[in-house]
Amino acid sequence: MSTLHEHLDEYLTMRRALGYDLAKLEHLAGQFCDWLAAAGKETFTTADAVEWARLPAGADPRWWGMRLGSVRTFAKYLHATGVDVQVPPAGILPAGPRRAAPFIYSQSDLDALVDACGQVFTRLLLAATMRTVIGLLAATGLRIGEALRLTTGDIDTVAGVLLIRASKRKDRLVPVHPSTVEALFAYRDLPARAAAHPATGGPLLVSTRGTGYQLSTIEAHFARLATAAGLRPRGAAHPRLHDLRHTFATAHMAAAYSRGGDPQRTLTLLATWLGHTSTAHTYWYLSASPELMALAATRLEQRQEARS
Repeated sequence: MSTLHEHLDEYLTMRRALGYDLAKLEHLAGQFCDWLAAAGKETFTTADAVEWARLPAGADPRWWGMRLGSVRTFAKYLHATGVDVQVPPAGILPAGPRRAAPFIYSQSDLDALVDACGQVFTRLLLAATMRTVIGLLAATGLRIGEALRLTTGDIDTVAGVLLIRASKRKDRLVPVHPSTVEALFAYRDLPARAAAHPATGGPLLVSTRGTGYQLSTIEAHFARLATAAGLRPRGAAHPRLHDLRHTFATAHMAAAYSRGGDPQRTLTLLATWLGHTSTAHTYWYLSASPELMALAATRLEQRQEARS
């Protein structure tokens, strides 16, 4: 009889073949299997799952909910394949962690961030790198990690696409405007970048030592720029680098609603473009934006009036 660890490996292999990112589930469900094995258990009940999920005792209850959610997903697979386990009901513990409120950048915010680069950073290459990072993320909606892995060889000028190399997901192609390609090549050809002697085939975005950047360094630089640009929190939303991605998605969804487009089709396209494993992740951009909620409500009212 297969062990729970073996069943977990089979499940992960099957789901990853379909393109799913399961790093968090692998980590949590694997820990649960370890916990059961240490207790000498070859199966589990809902009580077992809840007991493990509520560890450590002083953790945020939403963290407990995330842990139990991973077990529930694995348990549903086990139950479907005939393994004698109990599937914990939904709603026993709170849902996963709260997402940070998105800071949606206006065009004037973006202009202020770009203008601040030359003021905050005296090194020409660093200032140019941060301008390129901001422009690239705002124009494409890439994750910052994806942008930092980008090489000059990943830019296809003929097809007008970027090859996005994912660390835990599948690689994907992202179409870009010719002006974006032009800006990337302008950065690549900077004398200051050449003077840093970057490695051939290495990352496009490099430091003054010619090496790639750590995410934490870029985030720290961006925080300085946000302060210099005069950006202040808006309620619970604080300016973050990742919110350039939120802004990109929100702008495209807003255009679909306000210009009479097809929001559902746009949502599906965005999920592929952004590299989401499910449109549910993309849908969060709609529910997190008051502007989009208002546009969706207006669209719904118009449809109801047309039917009456």
